Amino acid sequence: MATRMLLTAVLIAAAPAARAAAPVKVTSVEEKGGKLFIHATAKPEFTVFKLSGPPRVVIDLNEGDVSAAVQGGESAGHHSIHRAGIAGWSAAQFDERGVRVGRIVVALEGDQKYDVAVEGSDLVLSVGEDKPQAPEADPDLVLSREDVQEVKNPAHRLGRISVGEIDGTARVFVKADGEIGKLGILELKNPARLALDLHGVRGRFAKAPGVLLVKGVRVGKTEDGARVVIDGAGATMPKYLISRVADGLEVVVGERAPLVEQKRSPAANPAAEAAVEPEAARMAAAPKLVPVRAVDLRTIENRTEVLVALDQAVRFEVSRPEATTSVLTLHGVDLPDRLERNLDASSLGGPVTMLSSYRVPGGSDVKVVATVAKGTLDELTAQKGTLVWKFGGPKPVAQATTPAPRAAAMASEARAAASQTNVYDASNYSGRKVDFNVKDIDIKNLLGAIAEISKKNIIVADDVKGTVTIKLRNVPWDQALDIVLKSKGLGREDIGNIIRVAPIETLRAEQKSAAEAYRNRQAAEPLKVRLIPVNYARAEQLTAQLKDALTERGTVSVDSRTNTLIVKDVQEALLRAEGIIRNLDTQTPEVLIEARIVEAATSFSRQAGIQWGGNVNLAPTFGNATGLIFPNILAVAGAADDPSAPTGGLQGVNQPNFAVNMPAPIGLNSGGGLGFVFGSAGGAANLNLRLSAAEASGTIKTISSPRVVTVDNVDASISQGVSIPFSQTSAAGVATNFIEARLELRVTPHVTQEGSIQMKISATNNQPNPQLTGSNGQPSISRREARTEVLVRDGETTVIGGIYTRRNSEAWNEVPVLSKIPVLGWLFKKKAVSDDRTELLVFITPRIVNRSQSIVAAAPSAGDEGK
Repeated sequence: MATRMLLTAVLIAAAPAARAAAPVKVTSVEEKGGKLFIHATAKPEFTVFKLSGPPRVVIDLNEGDVSAAVQGGESAGHHSIHRAGIAGWSAAQFDERGVRVGRIVVALEGDQKYDVAVEGSDLVLSVGEDKPQAPEADPDLVLSREDVQEVKNPAHRLGRISVGEIDGTARVFVKADGEIGKLGILELKNPARLALDLHGVRGRFAKAPGVLLVKGVRVGKTEDGARVVIDGAGATMPKYLISRVADGLEVVVGERAPLVEQKRSPAANPAAEAAVEPEAARMAAAPKLVPVRAVDLRTIENRTEVLVALDQAVRFEVSRPEATTSVLTLHGVDLPDRLERNLDASSLGGPVTMLSSYRVPGGSDVKVVATVAKGTLDELTAQKGTLVWKFGGPKPVAQATTPAPRAAAMASEARAAASQTNVYDASNYSGRKVDFNVKDIDIKNLLGAIAEISKKNIIVADDVKGTVTIKLRNVPWDQALDIVLKSKGLGREDIGNIIRVAPIETLRAEQKSAAEAYRNRQAAEPLKVRLIPVNYARAEQLTAQLKDALTERGTVSVDSRTNTLIVKDVQEALLRAEGIIRNLDTQTPEVLIEARIVEAATSFSRQAGIQWGGNVNLAPTFGNATGLIFPNILAVAGAADDPSAPTGGLQGVNQPNFAVNMPAPIGLNSGGGLGFVFGSAGGAANLNLRLSAAEASGTIKTISSPRVVTVDNVDASISQGVSIPFSQTSAAGVATNFIEARLELRVTPHVTQEGSIQMKISATNNQPNPQLTGSNGQPSISRREARTEVLVRDGETTVIGGIYTRRNSEAWNEVPVLSKIPVLGWLFKKKAVSDDRTELLVFITPRIVNRSQSIVAAAPSAGDEGK
């Protein structure tokens, strides 16, 4: 199902939009009937994909507006649900390439399949496989149950099956290499048969003939062990007795099956005698375990709250085995695999740095272990099916300095610290508000009145005596109770719907005694050794993180040759240490950073120039003398000549005598020109005219694409270029220095928990510029450089900087006054126009190469029971 939706999302994303999507407004998001409904004003266009670490489904609505859904919730942040496989949801609004996108992120409670469907104008998200209809009950089923018992020497291999007859009963002995811990019992009728599932025990196909009421015994294999089937002789099984022994199981079948264990015949059991405890033949079905729906952690300012969601009340114990560890033990509960994990909360800045939840092997208990800072106190309360475990300090509302284990149905911690000052914050109370105005009332009578108001059962110790005068108005009853107890030096202990009131000294003494007993039990617990291999980190670097997780008796050492941690401690601490190592020993994220440095330049220039001049001679040699005594000879010629001035087009003119000499730069592959020569008969007058014009335009585009791979928080660089020598003369002689002209990318990435990449980037593209040289002909260096720090999502591209320049010029070369004459002024001026544009853009695209391997996933801390 999820694969189909991913394929659909890819096709939707790849198809070009035929038209602009109509605006869609999300009005609300709600969970109903195990599905998440996203209500919108119109049928939405959407893209859906799934992310992991943690698992979540991302739904992007094209032209969607989710602001109303965000404002309609409790806050603009995460909305918790914890039902039907959905942990919660959050919404965000952003624009992508000019398109408004509304994003809804749905957090899942595990790596599950999902489906998104459109129903009218709503989107409906369903998580998990469609639940099949409950199969009809098997009419031949008589009994089905699982029996689990903790054993010291669990069996792993099945041996010989023997059947014997003693005192009119059939006895079946199932031999194994140890004790049977987890046993499944299935009784069927028509025909009669009793199936025993031995979990974790390997066996082979075998058969044994029966006696009396046992028709035969056969052995088969199951997915996780072996099944022994005892076939009865009739339609229903007669009475039977199942007993665990040191080397297997013994089943007694018959009407005269004894209620206590009897001695087996040598034929039935060739092994040595072992003391056994009889079990009821038809044991009642084991009590149903209460499922744990969620184990969440949240930190607000300097306080941390651990929320444990349950379906109903359970027994639990809270203990503080050491100053930095608090343990919550839940009895008769079932912890799903997705919640058997370790949560690293060290980055949240709260008093809890690590939270571990796991099943206790061989039983129905679950432990939630919090690693806290020294001096942290905790309080546990029940709120509508949820255990709220609060951590703070140094003066929480109801936590003794030496906590003790105790069992209660959804109970709160004993409020033995009620006499402390500044501990009553009105926001911590939610009881019905009451008024009191009494004088010298017996405190027991006042407590009875509070019991009537609160509908609680209050038990008062015999040594609680005295009177109290109280005048309170509009105060919650629970706050009034705490104030009364504080004024009389009393404390309280909440046990379900019962409040026990006693002097603080009595409660503290009880806690101290219970804590001492707990420490004594822990001190008597044997130490075990666990070898924890470290794959990616250096083992010696992780020893510091384990010190707070171990008890005072625990030790940790390092085998440098195999990079293995050797931990010695009690079983609970070993599980906690292994969970910490599994979370920390992960692949360091590897990041590929690709940069694109794009340079674009356009240029345009145009020049129009003119050259003209000549000479006029009045002299007798030319036959045109002035006829005057003075001046008798007159000669006029242009004076703007330059030996380097171009004279192309003026045929036969050696001396052009230019009066105006403003040519445009023309020549090979550049512009054009035209020359005119006018002369009189006899050469007395000559006029030379040369017109020139040039225009040039060009476009340049350069793309440089350096890329480099590095690991998280490690600087990396790549460069390519040339070293240009520069000579420098001094008294010591000639020294040659090299100046680098190169393309270089330098970056330091950091991968965040959500999968984004934070980078410190330095991108430079320095190239030699031969158009601008030094005194010795060395080219100058054109520098282009960008330095910044950005946060980019995995696989996305961002522009980290750009430079745009434009140089527009218009130049005139003129002869004064004459150039201002209309029309004729063009004979006395030159015009040059230029327009140059350059643009530089730097793009960065990061990608996490080993994303799936480097995600810090919460793994279960599976113990091997001291192997």
